[in-house]
Amino acid sequence: MAIIKSGATTDQLTVDPTSKAARVTLYDPAGRSLAAESKATYFAAGTFTPPATPTDMVTIFGSATRTVRVVAFIITTTNTAAGSQQFSLIKRTTANSGGTLVAATAVTADVADSAATATVGHYTANPSGLGAAAGTINIRRAASPAAVPASFAGVVRDAGVDMLDVGANTSLNKIAVLNGTGQGLCLNFGGAALVAGQTHAYQVVWTEE
Repeated sequence: MAIIKSGATTDQLTVDPTSKAARVTLYDPAGRSLAAESKATYFAAGTFTPPATPTDMVTIFGSATRTVRVVAFIITTTNTAAGSQQFSLIKRTTANSGGTLVAATAVTADVADSAATATVGHYTANPSGLGAAAGTINIRRAASPAAVPASFAGVVRDAGVDMLDVGANTSLNKIAVLNGTGQGLCLNFGGAALVAGQTHAYQVVWTEE
């Protein structure tokens, strides 16, 4: 394998010994590969019953030391009787305050990666102060099957939606970038009244670099 490397930068040109094709590997100033599969990746999930007339329900806020890119933001819901709910995904530029936030456990895709620095969680009491909103990224209506009887026995299929389904697995890898602890993505219910028996499960997936 032949490698041609500039002495002034971290760029290098590699000639593959099998295919004889030239491959370029890009690195950041610290020498870390910028390939997507090399980024530290994290998962967080939880289940909860929202507070009455919920506002922000599930949130991920960024890091003081790393750039956070949110890959997926999935919400599922069940009711006493089948129905539907509408959710908004809001980009905030300042953090929420007050309320009762239950932190989710961040799990690394690779145990060799360091611990997550972004924070994910769900509210069981509404935040008393919502952070400033840059705008609404997405609005989705989710089908909500009935949990019969008061369990998951009646759910034949997960009725979840990914609030970041546009661009999450395409070249639009800057669709949801969080820079700093004040920037976040927040799943919001708009202060609407809960449907009877409304409960939720969620999953958030993100990378840090």
